[in-house]
Amino acid sequence: MSEKVTGYALIIAGLVITLLAAFSVYSVFTGTVKPFALFNFDGVSIPISTLLGPEFAAVNAPDVEIFPAEVLNSTSNTLAHLFLMGFIVSVGARIANIGTNLVRPIIVKMDAKRVPSVLDPK
Repeated sequence: MSEKVTGYALIIAGLVITLLAAFSVYSVFTGTVKPFALFNFDGVSIPISTLLGPEFAAVNAPDVEIFPAEVLNSTSNTLAHLFLMGFIVSVGARIANIGTNLVRPIIVKMDAKRVPSVLDPK
């Protein structure tokens, strides 16, 4: 009986972990919560003077920013948060799976014709 109680506790724990991770991903994608700040990249920029050629090398042109740092960091942090929460959801699913294996009964059906008996000598 104690294995059934443990099984139900593991099912509830796995579901709670999964629901909390799903709520975290939902709140990050709706913008109510910021994702974890794992990355802090600089923006990607190209100097225009290298693109124009040697005749305009003396011109002091500003750099053109292709990807701003804010966009690059927010995208990277959101994807990292999504991958981390996906890992946490898989852990919750494994815990719930262990719980279901403890709760369900193990039934073994054997056919006496197919399985030779150990007690019957030949």
